[in-house]
Amino acid sequence: MRQFVSFIIAAAFLCGPANAQSAVEKLDPALDAVVAPDTKVEKIVEDQDAFFEGPVWHYGREGNFLTFSDLVRNRVDRLDPRTHQISTYVPDVWQGKDNSSAISFERNGKKYVQIGPNGETLDKQGRLVFTAMGSGKIMRREPDGKITVLADRYEGRHLNAPNDLVIRSDGAIYFTDIRKGSLTKDENPPEGVPHTGVYVLKDGKLTLLDGELDTPNGIALSPDERTLYVNDIRPKKVYAYDVRPDDTAANRRLFIDMNSDNRPGAPDGMKVDVRGNVWDSGPGGIWIISSAGKHLGTILTPERLSNLTWGDADAMGLYTTSGTMVTHIRVKVAGIRP
Repeated sequence: MRQFVSFIIAAAFLCGPANAQSAVEKLDPALDAVVAPDTKVEKIVEDQDAFFEGPVWHYGREGNFLTFSDLVRNRVDRLDPRTHQISTYVPDVWQGKDNSSAISFERNGKKYVQIGPNGETLDKQGRLVFTAMGSGKIMRREPDGKITVLADRYEGRHLNAPNDLVIRSDGAIYFTDIRKGSLTKDENPPEGVPHTGVYVLKDGKLTLLDGELDTPNGIALSPDERTLYVNDIRPKKVYAYDVRPDDTAANRRLFIDMNSDNRPGAPDGMKVDVRGNVWDSGPGGIWIISSAGKHLGTILTPERLSNLTWGDADAMGLYTTSGTMVTHIRVKVAGIRP
């Protein structure tokens, strides 16, 4: 049945209006409480020469707006939600690392190198904190626009490719490093950490929580902050950990395995709603997963999803990024804001 429903919805993307299509695949009745059956995906940005990632919704001191990463152009963009006009929020993120170790991809016969920023979040002061994947750093944008490097090495070696992050209410920054052992010519030290990593940064101290995942990617916390979720993108699995009072994590266990679905997509970026459901990029689009690890349904997206965030005044708007698009989706439950 899933394949038939997917075909009908995919056909709607091709045949219907250009900017908003119904795209719901229900697998469990519980989905009705969080997603309406006529939920639509609204495309608000499209750029064939970009690679978008790491959206986050800003609110408060600077106003309400969306920022997201353009990995190819090496910058963080700002999107006005009213006009959909784009401006540069953080320019020139890449800093002095040899491009030979950068992640590259091809699209329409053209090769792109991902040297820029990736995952983004806000700290409790509303400042943008993001992973500079190409530079191997965790960075923070100060109110005056200047950049502070929060972490760039572990045990005497540089971080390889920090990918995504989430901040606990006590200020602890959890982040993933998707690569291992990258070598550079201009980095000091030149050798990268010999393993991938799930880390926590607290009060300037960097602690490795797990160095055994294949390709750790998206990361999120449960509403009570007692569970840490981490995507392992290449094997298409999501893990959960218990978070201790001292911000360390233990008891890794499988949360959900996405290998039963062979559609394009994998567990990349993820977020959590106020009811504890995990909204994760996966095969076909956005997987909505209960806190017990049950796949409730999928919001199908026109491209393979890279990341998502909660936005709008009520935190019931999902903004998603993919290779060339930024989309907006209204749902029936509020998300957990940073």
